[in-house]
Amino acid sequence: MFARLTVAVAVVATVACAGTNSERRYPRRPASCALKIYHSPVPEVTLWDDLGVVEVGCYLDESEITCLHRLRSEACHMGGDMIYNVPKRALRPLERAMIYRGMVAHTREPVPKPGDAKSTEGPPADASAGGAIVPLAPAAGAGGSIVPLPGVTEGMIAPSADGGVDAAI
Repeated sequence: MFARLTVAVAVVATVACAGTNSERRYPRRPASCALKIYHSPVPEVTLWDDLGVVEVGCYLDESEITCLHRLRSEACHMGGDMIYNVPKRALRPLERAMIYRGMVAHTREPVPKPGDAKSTEGPPADASAGGAIVPLAPAAGAGGSIVPLPGVTEGMIAPSADGGVDAAI
């Protein structure tokens, strides 16, 4: 009786927790998918979704190219289109082994805001609307004098000319 109940609970838990490929945001990709590898701690894209850590261990008898190929195929199976934070040289935890490890991620498109018409438009049609940036000229009569800030009273701490701090104004 207890054995049947245990088996029934295990089957229900397995079926309930099993996901389908259609539920994944980034489905599995073939092992030879296009993939970018970045050795930097952050990828060179603006938006991405982290999918997880990928790690492969290889014997030293195998080439680094073979080990990197395994790393790429694992990242593709995770649904990624890039791996970042990959070391340039393999880690060597043992005398006859090497390990490559990195973060698998997938690029994400920016989501346009509902009222943001600029995201769908191209550059402005009128050249004067997007002209060059021109610095402002100094105000007449300013003469380089220091203008007190509103709300600053005597006795407040202020920065001095030499980079230190004056005790009071």
